[in-house]
Amino acid sequence: MPNPRELFLAQIRTPDLDAEVYEVRKGLTNLKREALAQATSVDDQRARLVMPQLYEQMVQLEVQLAGHVGLGVALALSVVDEHYGGSSLSRFDRELREHMSDTATQLAQRQGSRLARMIGQIEAQRLIWRHSHEFMSWLAFRRGDDRYPAKDRLERLDAFGVQQRLLEARSAVVGAVGVRLSAAIEGADRFNLSNRWRLSPTPEHALERYVWPLLSYMPAATVKVERARWEYDTMVESGAPDQVLEGERSKLAGMLEAQMAEGLADAPESARSGQL
Repeated sequence: MPNPRELFLAQIRTPDLDAEVYEVRKGLTNLKREALAQATSVDDQRARLVMPQLYEQMVQLEVQLAGHVGLGVALALSVVDEHYGGSSLSRFDRELREHMSDTATQLAQRQGSRLARMIGQIEAQRLIWRHSHEFMSWLAFRRGDDRYPAKDRLERLDAFGVQQRLLEARSAVVGAVGVRLSAAIEGADRFNLSNRWRLSPTPEHALERYVWPLLSYMPAATVKVERARWEYDTMVESGAPDQVLEGERSKLAGMLEAQMAEGLADAPESARSGQL
């Protein structure tokens, strides 16, 4: 039986290697695209009604995928597919993600199989850290904005309990799939948030883009892809043409795949759950 890293790379390099796995991956991507399309085409009340059901279908497909390739590989494949397909749940606004959070919690509690409960729990934590990263992005990085003095921003972050919520969510996912794979997934979820503060192409921010990833104490693959994401954001802020941005996203995709493979190399036994 191939180890998770080998299985992941095989599915990435030859996606038609296993027709059933490939169809589940396509189905998951298409469902996310459908959900995103509906979220932008219907009113808020209608979106609140349909999104939880669509989200439940997504989780069920992810459970199917994990049943074929294992929990860790399924999560890694779904994140890479989100990058290529532009279909990350991070693109939903906070209000819709809040409704998904309720659904995720219910799914984690009522699922019968251990694998389904693990998927439900992980997806619930991912929604929590999306909320936390978005809130930090909204407040923590607004230096120089007279409307939000530093003391007020810090008090808001503390009142929301960002540190406790984020670290608890992170710890839960780390326990299931390991530190490196958890960091890779969380970084991708943050990067895909529609509402996030982007560093600008200034000397001050260039210094921060250099230092911050190094201060994360994460392995090389994680540091490199995180710095590349900050650099991509400066290109967006400076109005780079779509062709340039697409080229950068292709580079990021390769780095993301390498990061996922590295994270799977030392994932705990629990990350193999569901692997046939």
